[in-house]
Amino acid sequence: MTETSPVPWHLVHTAAHAPILIRPQGASRLVYSLPHSGRYYPDSFIAEARQTPEGLRVSEDAFVDELVAVTPDTGVYGIVSRYARAFCDVNRNALELDARLIRGDLPRAALSLSARVKAGFGVIARRLSAEEDIYRQPLDMPEVNRRLDLIHRPYHEALKGLLAEARRAGPVVLVDWHSMPSAALNQFRAGEAKPDIVLGNRHGETCSEGLVRQVRGVLEAAGLRVGLNRPFAGGYIVEAYGKPGAGIEALQIEINRALYMDEASLTLHSGADRLKPVFQTLTEKLKAF
Repeated sequence: MTETSPVPWHLVHTAAHAPILIRPQGASRLVYSLPHSGRYYPDSFIAEARQTPEGLRVSEDAFVDELVAVTPDTGVYGIVSRYARAFCDVNRNALELDARLIRGDLPRAALSLSARVKAGFGVIARRLSAEEDIYRQPLDMPEVNRRLDLIHRPYHEALKGLLAEARRAGPVVLVDWHSMPSAALNQFRAGEAKPDIVLGNRHGETCSEGLVRQVRGVLEAAGLRVGLNRPFAGGYIVEAYGKPGAGIEALQIEINRALYMDEASLTLHSGADRLKPVFQTLTEKLKAF
């Protein structure tokens, strides 16, 4: 991928900003997707945002790529987005476009009334949280299309390619890895056990109960509390690619950030060292699923 024109957002996009792809040394039927671990915030985006650079990172699934640590030796296909989700969210449909953020006419097929867009979290997020808008002024549709062409479409083209490669060896398991702010669990009532990990399979649509049991068993054996589909039932990636009848089971895994990092300072703590071997064990179990 060659360097592109520095206008209109002075976005320097080169091959170094393309998704990270990991291929195993041999055949594998396991694919890991990490769409929200990206740390690249273009300078012009930071300059335009209402938040500080540190403030923008609150929506990032920080360090999940380090916890999962996919390498060619792991025996897993992997894809990691380098761009921050606040700039372009690859775990959204490309048509989830927010009319409150984008100036001018949207495409006729735009999914501007989806629940995610209504909340401000479309493919180009309008908000960091329910209280915090990102932009000082609206975006034009050409800028949105530029981000989709440079970031969103390449991620999904690459993910489709990895799934096709893995499918040659038989039915595939796709795991979409995420982390959640501990505050996301405040919806649980007093006295309810809050999960450490939330599994999402769109209420049974994107993977079998057998896969859920396998993952839950490994995590619970490590002393972790595991929830299912609450508060996160799975985003666009598991929804779009999880087709058990077609040989692809997809499961979203959300990790409570408080387990492994200080959410205020965005630094790892000792909990990360506890989780890494748990996820290594899970990977080995899933390779044999």
